[in-house]
Amino acid sequence: MRNWILLCAALLAAAAIFLWPHSSGFRLSDLSPEKVSSIRMEKPGMPEISLERMGDSWEITAPTRGKAKKEAVKQILSILEATSDRRLDAGNLARFGLDKPALKLHFDATEFDFGILNPLTGQQYVKCGDAVYLVSAKYALIPSLGEIHA
Repeated sequence: MRNWILLCAALLAAAAIFLWPHSSGFRLSDLSPEKVSSIRMEKPGMPEISLERMGDSWEITAPTRGKAKKEAVKQILSILEATSDRRLDAGNLARFGLDKPALKLHFDATEFDFGILNPLTGQQYVKCGDAVYLVSAKYALIPSLGEIHA
């Protein structure tokens, strides 16, 4: 009888975890990927890469010119839909490695600065606006110019 009670309790707990609505956390930006018209990417020691939306496609405008691969641009824009469980005050940027960002992404007038990885979670500190968030490190894995060029 005791095992049945424990089994029922475990099943109820599992159902609550999977069926209970979860908070999606903090959204880093209200900017929608569909509304972005320009992207700039800055990495120390690398040439700045600029992209412009041309109707339904994207064009590389710097450091060279050419068509951009749709999937590569989609990967870069994915940070705009990222959420975080942690929103921190951006007071001491050096603490997060944001005094000298490893990567800067500009979407129109919105800027994302990428700092260091949190050693406990493996997530990356990202500054947007007046806050710092912890997000998956995958967002900093932006394609190189060769991978963007169609």
